[in-house]
Formats: sequence, structure tokens, C-alpha cells
Amino acid sequence: MVNEYVYCPRLAYLEWVQSEWAESADTVDGRFVHRRVDRARGAMPEARDLDTDDALQARSVLLSSRKLGVVARFDLIEGEDGRVVPVDYKRGKRPHVARRAYDPERVQLCLQGLILREHGYVCSEGILYFAA
Repeated sequence: MVNEYVYCPRLAYLEWVQSEWAESADTVDGRFVHRRVDRARGAMPEARDLDTDDALQARSVLLSSRKLGVVARFDLIEGEDGRVVPVDYKRGKRPHVARRAYDPERVQLCLQGLILREHGYVCSEGILYFAA
């Protein structure tokens, strides 16, 4: 929803408040890309229990932030050496823009990093994975 709101606040309102959602070929394809991610529900160890020697891969993790007032479902969280990295899957090719992604996707990924930090994890980067 954050992604939609950053892209167009009116569209987010229509979709989420008024329930005016229209399925399209893009949304169907996007669901197909997410099928593997959404299938598995992941459990994250508490930040204090994250072992620096273990590699972590948790899919479809749900975390919330009281500070920010948001809830997020993470496609994938990878961890190694005591650090975690949110990986957000996107449908299509990477856009050819200077920042390598559009602002709505960048904001969503940053928000995921902030949520992880609020939960005590060390997170300094995120990955947008474009499935073409």
C-alpha cells in the first residue's frame, strides 16, 4: 500500500478505502512472480538471537512498526554476519532511470529497512529483485 500511495495517493485511496480494484494482466503476472515468496511463511529469530555464523533466509515475513504505524509483509529477508537485508520482488524489468528504481519501490524498501531496525536488526541496505 505504501508503494501505491507514493505513486498516487488518490489511487491508493480508491483501491484500499473504496475497494475499487481492477485486475489486469500486470497484476496477474505479478501474483505469479510472487507465488514462491508468498507460499512459505517465514519466522525470523529475534535480533538478539541472530547468530553471526548462520545464514538466514526467511520468506513472507510479517513485521510491524508501532513508531511508524505500519505493517509490512517482506518477500524475503536474508541475513549473514549479523546483518539482514530485505529483498523485494518486482514484476518486470528494472527501469532504466538514474536511481535504478522508481521512488515508490525505493520508499517501500526503505520502510522495510526501518522496520527491521526498529526490531533491533542491523540493516543498512535492501535489494529490489526484478523478475522479467
